[in-house]
Amino acid sequence: MYRLSQFASLIVLLFSHAVADEAKNSSKTASAHKEAAAFKPFTGKIVGAKVRLRTAPDLDGHVVRQLNKNDLLLILGEEGDFWAVKAPHNIKSYVFRSFVIDNTIEANKVNIRLEPNMEAPVIGQLPAGTKVTGQTSLLNNKWLEITPPDSVRFYVSKEFVTLAGPADYLPKMEKRRTEVESLLNTSYLLAKEECSKPFEQMHPQETIAQFEKVIKSYAEFEDEVKQAKEGLAALQEIYLKKKISYLEANTSDGSHLQEITFPALAGVEAKAAALYDTNIWDRRSFSQKSKDMTSKMRFWHQVEESLFSSWTSFHADKKIDDFYREQKVNAQSLSGILENFDPTLKHRPGDYVLKENGVPVAYLYSTHVDLEKMVGKEVNMQVTPRPNNHFAFPAYFVLEVKPN
Repeated sequence: MYRLSQFASLIVLLFSHAVADEAKNSSKTASAHKEAAAFKPFTGKIVGAKVRLRTAPDLDGHVVRQLNKNDLLLILGEEGDFWAVKAPHNIKSYVFRSFVIDNTIEANKVNIRLEPNMEAPVIGQLPAGTKVTGQTSLLNNKWLEITPPDSVRFYVSKEFVTLAGPADYLPKMEKRRTEVESLLNTSYLLAKEECSKPFEQMHPQETIAQFEKVIKSYAEFEDEVKQAKEGLAALQEIYLKKKISYLEANTSDGSHLQEITFPALAGVEAKAAALYDTNIWDRRSFSQKSKDMTSKMRFWHQVEESLFSSWTSFHADKKIDDFYREQKVNAQSLSGILENFDPTLKHRPGDYVLKENGVPVAYLYSTHVDLEKMVGKEVNMQVTPRPNNHFAFPAYFVLEVKPN
């Protein structure tokens, strides 16, 4: 009887502990929910160099990219020593196209991946019925490229982030960044145009004003301000070099010439020889290069720009030259006779077709070389793969071409 009573007491004790533990866990859960609900999103600024953005809140989390000093992020929560952040605007994600029909996810828990391949890290999942919009990946046409949904979180160590402002500060700054990028691109285009003119036709006042606006009105964007100063210094150097050449050629004292005043730029030096060697006006992405393309080449300009944008998602801080340098390293050789391809076909994978012994073997296009000049000729080419849009033969971008 004593043992039975003792056993009953033990049961009661265990039950009371279980109830207490459950209450304790419930309290913790409620506290966590309350804490999450109380968290107020804010804009954070990166204070270190090459700070790692990760897929998980620990040091074993896959590194998405390295962030630069002064980069801004929307902080949505915290997990231990890490901030949970919204995906930066220039990061893309991918879902397998077989699971998407009429812009709707047709399977449950479809993985969202960081790159368009099955080995890429999973950064989230989409339930059946979710509506998605995107475009076929130029890196792998079996995948759909989408903007990461709001549910996706990335993580960055707290020690490298400081408060920049409230949550709405980030979109305001992104708008200003778009403005300064556009202004700087325009400045470089105008400068390139001015520097291509004979000295007596140069009127660089508008270009100078554009560069000065970047420097004075967008001081928070250090890289853009630095590029504006470099561009302004280059314009001044080239202007003065042309002025000297003009005066020497005309044996004149130049008293009749309008005097152009350039602002003083502390810490910026420009040497004409170096400027011509580096071709400073072509540093600004695709925007300047498209101006000298033929209409056929320009048609593919946006395709290449999109491809480059996708590539930079996995190669932070890289430039367009780095992109095509990698393409050349992995290029392959093709040879045959170049012919025009039907320009009326929708979703055509190229403007030209390569034939061997009269049989088509590849579709081709390029924004680097004018292939129209090679039509009807036997050629040797260095090429890199591109999506063939389900046409009969593989498609390639032509990096270099030479007559055979």
